[in-house]
Amino acid sequence: MTSRHAALLNAIAELGERYPDWRFGQLVANVADWADTELWDIDDERLLDAARAHLDRSRASEAAASGGGNR
Repeated sequence: MTSRHAALLNAIAELGERYPDWRFGQLVANVADWADTELWDIDDERLLDAARAHLDRSRASEAAASGGGNR
């Protein structure tokens, strides 16, 4: 397994914890949609970038909502 595959699987696992009601295929399809790419055509790097970008936005939004950005 490459380090990119491991990073992608870790990001998918983190998204799975964030969205526990989503089926695995639904989760991967949504990540491809966030990358604005058809699931069949997306490469691993773009999938990883989309997953990380979503996780980063989610964390920033949670931090702002909890007042973490106002010090």
